[in-house]
Amino acid sequence: MKLLEPFNIDDVRVRNRVVMSPMISNLGTPQGYPSEEHIAYLSRRTSSAGLIITEYTYVNRKDARGSPNQLGLYDDELVPKFSRLTDAIHGRGSKIFVQLVHVGRKTRKSVIWGNEPIAPSPIPIMDPVREMSEDDIARVIDDFVKASERAERAGFDGIEIHGAHGYLVAQFLSPATNKRNDKFRDGVLFLEELLKEVRSAVSIPVGMRISITEFDNEGLTPELVSKIISRVEDKLSYINLSAGRDGPLGASMPMYWKRPAFLEYAKQIRKPRVPLMLAGSIITLKEAEEVLEVADAVILGRQLLADPDWLPKNLNGEPVRYCIRCNQMCRGFASREVRCDVNPELGWEILPIRPGTGKVTVIGGGLTGLEASRILAKRGFKVTLLEKQEKLGGQLNWLMDPWKREFLSLLEYYENELKRLKVEIQLNVTGSKNDGLWAVPEETQPRYQDFKGTEILIDSNLYAYQDYAFKWSENNKVIITERSLNGLDRTRRYLLERAYNERGISIVKEGKGEIEFREIVKRQPSIGQSISRGYFMGMDYDP
Repeated sequence: MKLLEPFNIDDVRVRNRVVMSPMISNLGTPQGYPSEEHIAYLSRRTSSAGLIITEYTYVNRKDARGSPNQLGLYDDELVPKFSRLTDAIHGRGSKIFVQLVHVGRKTRKSVIWGNEPIAPSPIPIMDPVREMSEDDIARVIDDFVKASERAERAGFDGIEIHGAHGYLVAQFLSPATNKRNDKFRDGVLFLEELLKEVRSAVSIPVGMRISITEFDNEGLTPELVSKIISRVEDKLSYINLSAGRDGPLGASMPMYWKRPAFLEYAKQIRKPRVPLMLAGSIITLKEAEEVLEVADAVILGRQLLADPDWLPKNLNGEPVRYCIRCNQMCRGFASREVRCDVNPELGWEILPIRPGTGKVTVIGGGLTGLEASRILAKRGFKVTLLEKQEKLGGQLNWLMDPWKREFLSLLEYYENELKRLKVEIQLNVTGSKNDGLWAVPEETQPRYQDFKGTEILIDSNLYAYQDYAFKWSENNKVIITERSLNGLDRTRRYLLERAYNERGISIVKEGKGEIEFREIVKRQPSIGQSISRGYFMGMDYDP
């Protein structure tokens, strides 16, 4: 299996071809160094990944930061704290690269200590932006150099320059965001100078992440990216291909996209002379092997959040908890840390699993009961699970979403995992609170009702109604209000709206219907909440 073969990035030997994608976590400290929780989170992913690439790490404490609690290598005082991270990863047999970034216009004034965001051209995305002077350009290049030197001293095995996703380097490279009138109108010139200075300052590998497409004819395209790579590959140790810029399609690919999402784009460029890595909604072992027909390594992102043991489980024939690509708890970090709807342990890796003995009965075979049974069995209890219906899954079985196969993979995982853990399952058995651990949800999503030949208005953010809209549209006129979709990840919302449009479902500011569903809630039952409740129920159980 090619996935298990080691490969080299310059003189750095990586034990396999699985690479953890750089992903924002918000697990860093306000000062920008990795917390103990962050170190535990990244360390846990070495179970599968031969190479860990950190989330984007800002290079100065002036105008480079893009989000709260983002990692930063802006000062020498941070080096010892980053050394704790590199030691932890090396102790587990993996390599670790740091991804360095200046976010340019992709930030807010409040995030960068009151300074005005800077960019190649004064094209705002959030707050007003100042066009960079040549002095600014020289300063930023020097910031990258100093951060690179700190990275080497901290024990990182390599450096990745973030030139994708609409951040500063990408802003220079993309015709859509670089409208300068000086020599840096040629954005590759900025990149060449940056790489030259960084390479002269460190002895470790220096690679780059770049968007192979920005889903915009005015921006980066495979043809243009091929030309960029041809100009700079002699200064690079590897190339990491992703996609997107600023809008919804620049975000992680949700379930509506074919997997692997960027493979066809990657086939359109000349393969570089240095190792090529490819990301893009890669979930299964088969998809990873397919990617390796084009690239030298596979970048796994959300799948390693969903199941850090993805590789050993695949090799050992154990159940894998697959990412359902819901783009909910793993994104949007204005006020919280990274979490995963299907993996309640994400972000809590530092919590110990206490051993337990004896018997315990769990009542309720929905997601809460399934997760509680799993964690109790892992702790060492002999578990019996009671479910009053004829099959497991609870509200998961109510789904009518056209892409429900993604969600039902979660149910398949629990069925197989509980069997592996020797949990006794009794169906068609009604239990009571006196029988054991009560894992029946206090709240439920509304049940589906069948209608024909009428007009249905959905003015509700309950997920069930967003789901049922597809089924109702087969025999009814369906309209849904804009506020019903508030709170969804912007990528999921964008593509959900597109799917509605394809099925004739109208999205309106206000509306009326012969049948109306009106209910806006601040907090609603969800897959993530149900699984999290079961996890802590199982972790806290003390007979």
